Amino acid sequence: MLPELKWLVDLQELDKIIRGVTQDLERLPEELQAANTVLEELQGEREAQAQELESLQKQRAETEKEVAEMEEGIKTSRQRLMEIKSNIEYKAMLKEIAFKEDQRDHKETRVLELLELMEAQKQSLAEQDQRLQEQQELVASRSKEVETQVGKLQAELAILEKQRKELRKGVSAPLLKRYEFIRQRRNGTAISPVHEGVCFGCHMNILPQQFIDLQKGEEILQCPHCQRILYWQDEVEVLEGDLSRGAS
Repeated sequence: MLPELKWLVDLQELDKIIRGVTQDLERLPEELQAANTVLEELQGEREAQAQELESLQKQRAETEKEVAEMEEGIKTSRQRLMEIKSNIEYKAMLKEIAFKEDQRDHKETRVLELLELMEAQKQSLAEQDQRLQEQQELVASRSKEVETQVGKLQAELAILEKQRKELRKGVSAPLLKRYEFIRQRRNGTAISPVHEGVCFGCHMNILPQQFIDLQKGEEILQCPHCQRILYWQDEVEVLEGDLSRGAS
C-alpha cells in the first residue's frame, strides 16, 4: 500500500471518531434544551392553573357579596312586611321575598360549586408544583452532567484534532483536497476497502483491470461508481497480520 494511502486510511478512522465526538457535543446542549423546554411548558401550565384558581376565588368573593346583599334585601323586605296592612300588598311582598330567597339559594349553590372547583384546582396546582419541582431538579442535575461531559469531550476533541493535524502532514495537498471533497459528499467516508473486486463503499464491482492495479499498490485509484478512494482490504489484513506476528 502506498504510504499516503495508509495515512489516509488512518485519517479517515480518526475523522470518524472526531465526527462522533462533535455530534455528541452538539447533542448534549440539545438534550438540555429539550429538558428546559419541558420545564418552561410546566411553568406555563402552572401559571395558567394559578390564574384559574385566582379567577375562581374572585368569582366566589363576588358571589358571596351578592348573597350578603340579597340577605340584606330579604331582611329589609321582611321588616316592611310587618308594616303592611293591605292583604293584597302583603301577598305581593311574600311573593317578592320568596323570589329573592330563590335567587339567594341559587347564589349559595354557586358558592358551593365554586368551593368544590377551587379545591380541585388547588389539588391540581399542588400536583403541578410537584412535577415542576421534579423537572427543576432534573434540569439542574442534567446541567451539571452536561457541563462535565462537554468539558471532557472538548478536551478529547483537542487531542484528536492535534492527532489529525499530524496525520495530514503525511498526505500531499492535492490528495488531501480530494479526500476532503469526497468525504463531504459521501457522508464522511472518502476511502473504501475493496474485497474480491467489490467496493465496500457502494457494494459495486470495480473493473477487473482496476482491481489488478489496486493489488499492485502503485497508484491512487477511485471507485468508478461512488468515486471513493480505494484500497485493497486483503493487503491491509496481511500487513496487520505481519505486525501482529512481529510483536509476538
